Amino acid sequence: MRRFFEKKIMKQFRLVLCCLLAMGVILSVLCFVVIEQLMTSNAAAYAQTTAQKFNLEVESLFERVDAMFNDLLFDENIEQMMYIPFSERTPAYLNALHARFSSYRLMNPAIAEIALVTSEMSWSGYFDNATLQQFREEMADIRSTVCFGLKESPLLARAGSDEQRLIFGHNVYGMYNNALYGMQLGTIILSLDLSESSIQLPPSDRTDTYFLLMDQNGAVFPFNCDEEKCQSILEQGLSERDGSWPADTFQTKDYLIYSVPLNNTGLRMVSAMDRHALNREVLPMVAILSGVTAISLILIVFLMRLMLQSVVRPISQLSEYIQRMRSAQPGAEIEPPKLHGCEEIVRLSHSFDTLLSEQARLTRELQQATVNLYETQLGRKQAELEYLRSQINPHFLYNTLEAIQGIAVERGVPQIADATGALGKLFRHSVQGGEMTLFSKELEVTQAYLTIQKLRFSDKLNVIISVRENTKTIPVMKLLLQPIVENAVYHGLEPKAGLGTLFIGARVENGDLLISVYDDGVGMTPERLEELQKRLEHSSTAAGENGHIGLLNVQHRIRLHYGAPYGLTVQSVLSEGTRVMICVPASPHREEDGPWR
Repeated sequence: MRRFFEKKIMKQFRLVLCCLLAMGVILSVLCFVVIEQLMTSNAAAYAQTTAQKFNLEVESLFERVDAMFNDLLFDENIEQMMYIPFSERTPAYLNALHARFSSYRLMNPAIAEIALVTSEMSWSGYFDNATLQQFREEMADIRSTVCFGLKESPLLARAGSDEQRLIFGHNVYGMYNNALYGMQLGTIILSLDLSESSIQLPPSDRTDTYFLLMDQNGAVFPFNCDEEKCQSILEQGLSERDGSWPADTFQTKDYLIYSVPLNNTGLRMVSAMDRHALNREVLPMVAILSGVTAISLILIVFLMRLMLQSVVRPISQLSEYIQRMRSAQPGAEIEPPKLHGCEEIVRLSHSFDTLLSEQARLTRELQQATVNLYETQLGRKQAELEYLRSQINPHFLYNTLEAIQGIAVERGVPQIADATGALGKLFRHSVQGGEMTLFSKELEVTQAYLTIQKLRFSDKLNVIISVRENTKTIPVMKLLLQPIVENAVYHGLEPKAGLGTLFIGARVENGDLLISVYDDGVGMTPERLEELQKRLEHSSTAAGENGHIGLLNVQHRIRLHYGAPYGLTVQSVLSEGTRVMICVPASPHREEDGPWR
């Protein structure tokens, strides 16, 4: 891309022209593909719609067949003839059945024949006895209508006919004779000639959609296509789906096929649409789009040519002017060119001249601003230095506290000595560098704080410390424990009347250091406890009206240093006491934590 912009404008123009031509070709191909897909989608929707309408016609025929079976099952003549096939009344039964069958054919021309078969006799003019007996055996103990699919007659096949008929069967059970009630007497076989049926193809102006009826054995009856077309559809459909016909829409080389099974019959309706006919419909639209694209490209090229003439010439003049300025001596005046072309280039030239005149002024202002900024920074550094010099030297405070402790020991005031020593230890621990310390050191500083508090509450404060040895060498943040203990003394034990107990415990559990601080002081109300827990959950350092800033600060520092879920857990019962649990990782010392203090 960078090399493209480094070329001359005319070369860029030629490259853009080639790209536009390539885009035109790609656009034409893309249009063809998109339109073909749209036409295919529409054709698929059409195939589904017409197939569904056609299926309704076929299902209606099947419903009439089922109704006919229900009527025949209640015929007493059929029952008597199947029970006693050969008797003096058999001719009368046959005449009655012939008359009834003739009336059925008048109402349903698709009915080619109705045959009867029992274990002892068969009556049919289309199938031989072996075929009828096979149908009867396949229908053993079946009480519903069974579709055998499309079958050829062995009798007609011997005569050279390949006519296929759609065969249905239904078992006959005794109903009128009490001795025969519920007994399977035989089977009625109904043959349909689909070429004589009342099934109507969906009305359409398309002649490239073909409908086939396929049974479970792969036999096919074509409704509106010849044998060659039917065979082509079957071969491509079966090869596409590995010899099966699922109920969906799919494409082959020549056809868009929609296949749907007919419920409870084992038959399948197949509609196939010729894809070549679809492509022939797409080509005129693609030709129109390609022509429009070609005319658009020609117009774009012509307009770009006009734009180049109004842009390239003034840009070349401006480039020569800049080159003269670069080769001229400093301070030399060069007359700017008078450009003629597009308005933007002319304005650019005027703006460039204005820029040159402003450059000197801006340079002077930048130099002055740099000097001012340097002087400001120098003054701030000087102020910071003076501020640091005005700070109290920590060593002076250490020495002063040690002197007070020595005087107290000499004068026999051990309480002052203990308090001074503990205060010095607290102060030294708080101002020393480093963020981390051993837990034993943190516990020592906390004990120093409690030493001072015991001087205040000699008869009111009882301290119990139970710390396991494996916790003392774990590094923790400085001032992790002391603020929690101070909070317990200040908020829990000091307001309590009488002796109060403070318990400090520590143990390692599941890789975490768990520190417990418990006091049996005044506790907190549920409302106050809920507010404190919310503040701890959000790591808020604002104490609010209820105080506990020590707890909130420790929680905030733990979350910043270790992250969630480490931190504080508070439990409290009013008038019974408060328990604070500190949870931090029991991890070894890290270099980024700084030295231990």
